[in-house]
Amino acid sequence: MVPEGWLTLATVLKPRGNKGELLVDLLTPDIERLREVQTLTSFESASAAPRQLTVEDVWMHQDKAVVKLAGVDSISAADTLRGLDLCIPMSARRRPNPGEVFFSDLIGCQLFDSQNLLLGSVTDVYEEGAQVWLQLDTNDALIPWVPAFFPVQDIPNKRLVADLPEGLLEVNQS
Repeated sequence: MVPEGWLTLATVLKPRGNKGELLVDLLTPDIERLREVQTLTSFESASAAPRQLTVEDVWMHQDKAVVKLAGVDSISAADTLRGLDLCIPMSARRRPNPGEVFFSDLIGCQLFDSQNLLLGSVTDVYEEGAQVWLQLDTNDALIPWVPAFFPVQDIPNKRLVADLPEGLLEVNQS
């Protein structure tokens, strides 16, 4: 389990090759980010000390990223990392570009309508195909993340103002 204050960049799927390479599920849009950070941290359990891992190389193989870590030089060594998250501290996260939003920053935002009526708070963000959904704490409503629906995005103050199509909120409530 990844402690609060850490950001997962990739999750180890399985060993790849016989020299300790790892096939990973990349959770950042740019593979170069793994190369930039150089040091990743994994948390094997709540009782174990975090493990620091140095990135030696990163490349794409078909649609998955492959990572080579220093000191992980065999299939058996790579297999011990299966299922682990490769993380960086939130303080090392890159800053968003102008107009860019990190989906994890939307969690905890209060969502208001154009008349300043609180619609709920964002409890989770789901990606389903090309669509991203915000889950609200009120009736587990799902709102599609369409930036045009959110004319006010005050992420630092955890405030979103939505201009939703009529009936959208009611249709997407559980």
